[in-house]
Amino acid sequence: MTSSDTGTSSDTADSQVLLYWRPGCPYCSGLKRRLRQLGVRATEVNIWADPDAAAEVRAVADGNETVPTVVIGDTAMVNPTGSQVLAAARRLAPSTVDPSAPDQPGRDWPAAPVLAAWVVVIASAAASFALDAYGHSNISWGLDVVAVAAYLAVRRLRRSATGDPSLRSPESR
Repeated sequence: MTSSDTGTSSDTADSQVLLYWRPGCPYCSGLKRRLRQLGVRATEVNIWADPDAAAEVRAVADGNETVPTVVIGDTAMVNPTGSQVLAAARRLAPSTVDPSAPDQPGRDWPAAPVLAAWVVVIASAAASFALDAYGHSNISWGLDVVAVAAYLAVRRLRRSATGDPSLRSPESR
């Protein structure tokens, strides 16, 4: 097994996508969700429940238990994006990819606008606490509104970029 995503494998219709994960890992949850969106069927293996799986992850991740780690045939990818897994699955295990999956999945979600919105959320919340502590509760409430609006903008950006149904408003479900 190699630790790059450029390895080759003899096909591949029999290969499966193994997604090594652990409970509480937000990156694992994000990759699982993204693979479902992209139509990639993966066998999920909890490294905390399976010592052999943890050993396999350490073997491909320089002795670390870095998750998510994806293995397809002889190819291992440590902390890959959904797009990287989709491309490798199409090449190495085409039977695991939904035929209606998009050819060009695009970005996982727009990083710069989302980062800017999170900065606004954090700065507004911090300023709100400070102003409230000095008795300026009216201004504090206004900053709370700004923080909530920025958070909702983050959710909307993610929803529009990924098409994630779990981020849709209740009326559109």
